Amino acid sequence: MNTYETVFITIPTLTEDEERSAVDAFSAVVTDRGGTLYIAERMGRRRLAYPISKVDDGVYTRLLYDSETEVPKEIERRLRLSDKVLRSLTVRLDREWAQDAKEESVRIKERIIEDAERAKREEAEREEAERRAAEAGLAYSPPAPERPAAPRLDEVVDQEDDEEAPVEEDAYSDSDRD
Repeated sequence: MNTYETVFITIPTLTEDEERSAVDAFSAVVTDRGGTLYIAERMGRRRLAYPISKVDDGVYTRLLYDSETEVPKEIERRLRLSDKVLRSLTVRLDREWAQDAKEESVRIKERIIEDAERAKREEAEREEAERRAAEAGLAYSPPAPERPAAPRLDEVVDQEDDEEAPVEEDAYSDSDRD
């Protein structure tokens, strides 16, 4: 089995459910044909370098999978037929690249799980704070978001200092040029 990476761009007007169902359909091709899907990563909405079918933005999605050679051909065929997909590209990864990509996919999955757990904890803490405030008869106000630290005075550069850059003298005198 070889390791393949397929990146495709979907139209930005899809809802999350429509986008998820399209990605699930392409992922199902891998699993139904005996392949191993490592990650189906939504890379986000980005501006395209040039308009494609009068569309300036697209949602990038990456699939990383191990499969036989007919699976990427079938995925490419379905991507070409889909009216939701603007562009796609499939590459077969070398063994070293494949190993690194698989390790990165594990790290991405772990980060996604950690982010979901952190969001769940924060939501539970917020609900607990609201409950305590309601019991005390007070109105709950969420904590202020953390502000970035103000720059230190020695980091602030004066605009006038930038404009008055020293002019280097010419290393040659006028007599040396003749």
